[in-house]
Amino acid sequence: MMTVSFLLLTGICGANPLPALANAIPMRVSGGWVLEVGPGSVSTGERPITLPEGQRLEVPPPQPVSVRDEEYAGLPTFKADAAGWAKGARLRRLITEECSATGLLDLTSVRVKLQRGDAPPLVQGRDYDIDAFWATFGRADGGAIAPEGAVFVDYDYTPSRLDNILVTPEGAVRLDVGAPTVGAIVPRDPKPGEVVIARVFLYGPQEGLTDEDVFPVDFGLAPSTGTSVAESLLPKTLAKLRAGEPVTIVAWGDSVTAGANVKDPSAWYQHRFAALLKERFPSAEVTMLTAAWPGSGSEGYLRAPAGSEHEFVRDVLDPKPDLVTIEFVNDAYLDEEATQTHYAMILERLQSIGAEVVLIAPHLVRPDWMNVPTLKFDEDPRPYVKGLRRFASERHIALADASREWCRLWRMGIPYTTLLLNSINHPDERGHEIFAQALIRLFPER
Repeated sequence: MMTVSFLLLTGICGANPLPALANAIPMRVSGGWVLEVGPGSVSTGERPITLPEGQRLEVPPPQPVSVRDEEYAGLPTFKADAAGWAKGARLRRLITEECSATGLLDLTSVRVKLQRGDAPPLVQGRDYDIDAFWATFGRADGGAIAPEGAVFVDYDYTPSRLDNILVTPEGAVRLDVGAPTVGAIVPRDPKPGEVVIARVFLYGPQEGLTDEDVFPVDFGLAPSTGTSVAESLLPKTLAKLRAGEPVTIVAWGDSVTAGANVKDPSAWYQHRFAALLKERFPSAEVTMLTAAWPGSGSEGYLRAPAGSEHEFVRDVLDPKPDLVTIEFVNDAYLDEEATQTHYAMILERLQSIGAEVVLIAPHLVRPDWMNVPTLKFDEDPRPYVKGLRRFASERHIALADASREWCRLWRMGIPYTTLLLNSINHPDERGHEIFAQALIRLFPER
């Protein structure tokens, strides 16, 4: 696993020119925490905005948070070889669903004690160990912490923040400072008549504002439109929808398809897709089945033995689906050529039962997991995604390109990592909606 913090993005991106914005208010960092906004004009779709002169905004720096005497009973042994978020107990203020926010902890502030208050700290490496990047810690064998004993922890961390830069109805520029948090961040709604022209994303401690932190809204970004391919690539499913006949769909995938920490199943992408199909084809009887294995790729699902909890034949083939959607961000380890071979085998098995297929190009995950030095890019760098697009094109298979939609978020003033509930790869409800919209765009209005 790579250990590049989001914090390092600002130091890398200076050598990487960013894609141009077609219709955005010019902005630049002029030093420290000062942001120069304008001059410039944009047509927002709601109303034109003109800033005849540049305006200076002072962006408040992120503020560290101090936690004292946080109690942990029965501290697990530190597992040095485990994934970062699973090496031990997670410092509670940095928990993001089942994982933890990375790079926000100040390691120098950590004090692990056997008693509250000013008790002497235990020794790292002798009594306990800690992964500072993932903010997880555990007791060391032979140290002073008993297996069932309690410890108390002091630590400081710097939360993330997403600020709005707005233009008021009177034409003034205003900074709306967001609430500090960790994990997914939903930006605040503007007040009536205000227009968001940019956002500032601060991730953890930093010495000053950088251009990488600023996300101007590109009002020249064309709306997402999809050419309906169901007529040619999903004709049997479409015919049944139009005729009001029963349609069975299996959503086959990994933890994302299993809901991925989104608590309300109706917000999962496949159920939102089914609801959107019902809106377009009110007389249709749509049955949506979920076949999902968190933590697994498609190969693991295919190889699972008969009678196991996750079984491809029973879960995907036996329901005799009209349509199978395939979402496996966990397949992103495949290179372009391996994707062709692997998905050819999958396609053969699905087509053998007469099922039509929609491939789903996955969402974006942690930037360090994708080897990108910025949150601002228009093309998905993963060979797997390129392979899926090629496979769909050459095999004439429908593709719901959610990846392309995620790559547009930065132009909307949205850092895509703010949609990740676990700070790694689990999209929130907004991310699931992106999948659902990519799927429904494959179908005509009627």
